[in-house]
Amino acid sequence: MLTVEIARRIAAPAEKVWHYVSDFSGTVLTRGYVARVECSGQGKGALRTYHLDPAIGGGAVVERLVELDNVERVIAYDMVDYGPLQWADYAGRIQVTPAGPDESMFLIRTRFSPIDPAQGEQLRELSRSNIGKYIGNLEAALGL
Repeated sequence: MLTVEIARRIAAPAEKVWHYVSDFSGTVLTRGYVARVECSGQGKGALRTYHLDPAIGGGAVVERLVELDNVERVIAYDMVDYGPLQWADYAGRIQVTPAGPDESMFLIRTRFSPIDPAQGEQLRELSRSNIGKYIGNLEAALGL
């Protein structure tokens, strides 16, 4: 199993950051790697379908919301349909924690098992790249 973990200090209050991060069906933070988002259901158990951007190969994947804690500001999801992706047992978790009144700490962890272990670093880089786009989109939405 491989993991990717990225922590970032965001120059915005935790509540503002959480507003975007907690939106399981949102489209703002997935620009650049997801062409379209569809969501069914609400709360724990909801499903979102990411229609992947053709620039990264297209196709679709489905994630299930497994945790949404508005007090601790944690969201977690598991992939339940991998589409064209070459990994299994994928899970993601994001936590937003205050860092004083005007900043926050953003921590994201993803884990997965590559189908072909020789592709492990390539898949890790794909995850890092998508997370980088997500954080960039978050900062843009916050006006940073």
